[in-house]
Amino acid sequence: MEKFQIEPFYVMQVLERAKELEKRGREVIHLEIGEPDLPVPERVKRKAAELLTETELKYTPATGIPKLKEAIAEFYYSRYRVVVEPEQVVVTPGSSPGLVAALKTVSRLVGEISFTDPGYPCYKNTLKVLGEEGVALPVGPENSFKVRPFQVNTPALIVNSPANPTGAVYTKRELEKLSKRAFLISDEIYHGLTYGEEAPSALEVTRNCIVVNGFSKFFLMTGWRVGWLIVPPEMVEPINAILQNTVIAPPTLSQLAAVECFSEEVLSELQENVKVFRKRKEILLNGLKEIGFKVPVEPKGAFYIWADASPFTEDSFKFAFELLERTSVAVTPGRDFGYNGTEKFVRFSFCTETEKILEALERLYSYLR
Repeated sequence: MEKFQIEPFYVMQVLERAKELEKRGREVIHLEIGEPDLPVPERVKRKAAELLTETELKYTPATGIPKLKEAIAEFYYSRYRVVVEPEQVVVTPGSSPGLVAALKTVSRLVGEISFTDPGYPCYKNTLKVLGEEGVALPVGPENSFKVRPFQVNTPALIVNSPANPTGAVYTKRELEKLSKRAFLISDEIYHGLTYGEEAPSALEVTRNCIVVNGFSKFFLMTGWRVGWLIVPPEMVEPINAILQNTVIAPPTLSQLAAVECFSEEVLSELQENVKVFRKRKEILLNGLKEIGFKVPVEPKGAFYIWADASPFTEDSFKFAFELLERTSVAVTPGRDFGYNGTEKFVRFSFCTETEKILEALERLYSYLR
């Protein structure tokens, strides 16, 4: 029997070990997981509580309830000035199943898919699960960890902007150039979390794309498991069929509550949160540099710092577990994000309160200096 090997999500191994240490009484500071710590807006939670007593939570259509699809379509016009028909919106149980359906559909209808290295590990791993290899495109600090059009020789390309783990944000002009080279699968899950210029949507430059997004990052609703796709009309049917056979439907309560996310009150509250993340980013960034980490490109979005740990190690995987054991600070090893120089890097997440970030920096400084 042929061996079937999918690489693990290494950050989860770090988290598992951190949880073991916490059970033994260690106070671990979590800078590894990309899960925002700020609370879900009260208006969303109140709506969910009301719905639990007022509504029978039955299955919905596989592509989501019309009210949420309409709200998402309206959001794209108000935020990006692009017209999206509600029928093009596919609501998913978190963005990950939507990504799976999108990759399967594009690989069959368009062709081979490329992605950046370093980049979000689930791209290459999901493609492998689907029986597709994909093509890794090396990116580095010389171009702010962004892929350049001449590198793209596949019919389709995954673009992640703002990017995990590097925080890179593509300009509208850069997206336009890439869209002329390939069909874009634009992972926009970190939209809204930018520290300067807003991140443009791929839909602003081309209709020949799929947009992946959701409520887990900017909207803070990680455990509610609701995301969305925006797809070309001809891809709605095959994606719908995949979701019908794999997830049945998104969570009903989460969909109904998520409609509240697009109210002016909630959007204003969420926008204030960006100021919190910006402050944390500056504190963590300055502290890491003082300790001796090198940060070749400062993040323009998301909530990560991609730091070069080569002043301290040649093996960032071993280094990450060493830091956890010796300082009780959990970070993500670069191995998670590909093979292009990643053995020198670690990813720090600033999804924890400022006081804990400062404490983590003190621990790292004491240990490494």
